[in-house]
Amino acid sequence: MIEKEQISNTDKLYKYILDDEEVGYLEIRIVDSVIDIMNLFVKETNRKQGIATKLMKELIENEEYSKIMLEVNEHNKEALRLYTKLGFSEISFRERYYGENTAIIMERYK
Repeated sequence: MIEKEQISNTDKLYKYILDDEEVGYLEIRIVDSVIDIMNLFVKETNRKQGIATKLMKELIENEEYSKIMLEVNEHNKEALRLYTKLGFSEISFRERYYGENTAIIMERYK
């Protein structure tokens, strides 16, 4: 089950609850109809169950926005596959954003 919580005027939290335990969450910020994904997390023991996909689809299908933006570590291949599958495109890079690793900036339009 997914629960949505308004944290502030701009921030929301989507929580994935399984057997009364929060096993994943998606934190977003919305400013001027642009959603920035601040954090997407699924507990290691609950990965590969489609939880991140369900959280992202809930966001995509139920929020008002013109575009969604995010950054992801160049070595996080599973996240890159997920975002690409959901229609995100690479638009830019930030060298050494994650220590020695590059961040890939991605966006998706409504």
